[in-house]
Parts: sequence; structure tokens; C-alpha cells
Amino acid sequence: MLRVLLRATRQQSLDRLLPVAAAALPAAAAAGSGGAARQCAAAAWQQQLVRQSQTGATPGNDPEGLGSGAAGAAGSSATAGGHEQAAAAAHQAGQQAHEQQHHAFDQHAYDQYAYADETDEQQQHYQRAEDDVEFQRQRQQLLAAALKHVPLLGWSGGAAAAAAAAELGLSPAAAGMLGSDAQLVQLFVQDCNRRLEVQLGERQAQLEQLELRERLREGLQARLQMLEPYMARWPQALSLLAQPAAAPRTLALYAELADAVWHASGDTSTDLSWYTKRALLVGVYSATELYMVNDCSPGYADTWAALDRRLGEALELGKATQDASTFADALGGAAGAVLGQIGSLLGGGRRPGPPL
Repeated sequence: MLRVLLRATRQQSLDRLLPVAAAALPAAAAAGSGGAARQCAAAAWQQQLVRQSQTGATPGNDPEGLGSGAAGAAGSSATAGGHEQAAAAAHQAGQQAHEQQHHAFDQHAYDQYAYADETDEQQQHYQRAEDDVEFQRQRQQLLAAALKHVPLLGWSGGAAAAAAAAELGLSPAAAGMLGSDAQLVQLFVQDCNRRLEVQLGERQAQLEQLELRERLREGLQARLQMLEPYMARWPQALSLLAQPAAAPRTLALYAELADAVWHASGDTSTDLSWYTKRALLVGVYSATELYMVNDCSPGYADTWAALDRRLGEALELGKATQDASTFADALGGAAGAVLGQIGSLLGGGRRPGPPL
């Protein structure tokens, strides 16, 4: 790339030198003929080139007459001092002009190279951004296809991801875009949270007409209803979410859910209650989620009744969490509820599902 830039820069410099050489001809005529005349002409040519690079003027369009002034000065010196003195002066001036022009040429080439380097970095940055967008699009497409196979194949073992890759005509290695089994579940939870935010945003006018407790109930119920198509396999998903390596990300996703529901309910608190509200709502959701796994009532009617009870208890508890110690107990209790209740699934009764 540097050789291309240097070649282009030399060509630009050559185009600029041609009119400069034409401006130096009067000096050569005034100095006579022979080597002195050629040196005098070279001096005038070099001096004119330096002035051109410093001022940006061109010999063909020189408002201050720099080219003619340089040629006239060189011619007068040659006439008054003789050919040899003019030649010596021309040689010295030519050396200086050559050095200055060489420096200007190198600087111009460096600037062009640096600009090209910066442009390449920007292009690489945009390319990486486009690649990330394309990766996210393909992963979302793969996730949607994998979820179709989860009710039959389950969340673990990578079977659903492999079936999704085959369905989309992708390489089996493409299933790796969904990550581990726990990451597959977390991607689904994250997608549900995003869809919930969109739904609650679209229902904002309707939610504003409801009481706070009803607004919270609507948000939590809408989120729990997203699990219904996968409820037969959800105990398996909960056990994956409770794995030690996945627990931090799982808690973050539950907190993201609680924040979305509170935000849609009009919460504008900025004090410690901001944390207590979300911690308590995480506990309500996780407890109701566990209840829903074991609920066989039509339309999950028992689950929604349990949600009402849990939500009422949480709101009453929220009124009592005014000091730091109570806040710490509430926060720790909510975090423990998420992992403790999930862990209890491993030894408790589960809703029967399709054979493995």
C-alpha cells in the first residue's frame, strides 16, 4: 500500500514540476549558456518549487509573481557577478531547495500513508460491527428454530441446537453459536425479557389506568405466560440456570426482568427503595415460576392466584423495608429464593413431560 501511495505522490509532484521548469527558463536565458546557465536555471527552478510548496501558489497562477521574481533575481545575479558566482550561488540555493522539497515530499507521503491507515482502521471497525450484527441475526434465527425442538428434545445435550442447524441448512458447527445448554436457556430468558419490554411499552396507556398491584401483576403474568409452551421441559431449564457457572448471569436476567416490570409500572424511585422493590419482585417471580412448574390446573388458574398472594405479601414487606438491615435481609432472601427454589426441583415432584 505504501508503494502505491509513494508512486501516486511522485506523480502529483511531477505534475507540479512542469510549470515550475517553465518559469525557470528566463533565468537560464539571462545567465547565458553552458553549465552556469543550467545551474542558474536549476536554482531558480528549485527556489520557485520551495515557494510553491510553502505558499500553495502555482507558477501558472501566481498572484504575487513568485516565479517571475525568482527567475529575475537569478538572472540579475548572473549578470552582475558573472557566470561562476551565479553558478556557485545557484548550486547552494539548489541544494537547500532540494533538501526542503525532499522533506516536503516525505511529509506528504507520510500524511497520505497515515490517512490511509486511519481509513483502514475505520473500515475494519465498521466491518466488525457489521459482522456482529450479522452474528446476532443468525444466532436469533437459530434460537427461534431451536425453540421449536425444545418441547420434544429438551434443553440439554445440544440436540435442539443441532436440529435447528440442520433445519436451517447450516453446518453442525453452527449450533455452537447458541453456546452451552445453560447459555441456550439464558438466551431464551433474555429474549423473553426483551419481548416483555416491547409488550409493556405497547400497553403503557392501559397500564396507567390500573392500580400499582394490578400493573405489577400484569407484567409478571405476561412474562410467565411466555414459558407455557416449554413448561413440560422447564424444570430441566431451571436446573441448568442454577448451575454455579450460570448463576451470576441468571440472577442478572431475573433482575433485568424485575426492572422492566417496575419501569412499566411507573416507578421513579432513586433511593434504596429502588433496590428493595426489584429484589422483592425477583422473589415473587421465582416463587411463582416454581409453583407454575407443578401446577396442573386449567389455564394455570392456581398459579395466577398464587401470584396474587405472593405479590400482596411482597408489597406489604416493601413498606417495612426502611432501614439498611431489613434491606439486606430482603435482598439476600430474594437471591436465595431464586437459587434455593430452583435447586429444590431436583428432588421434588415435577410435572410429567414427553419421554426423553
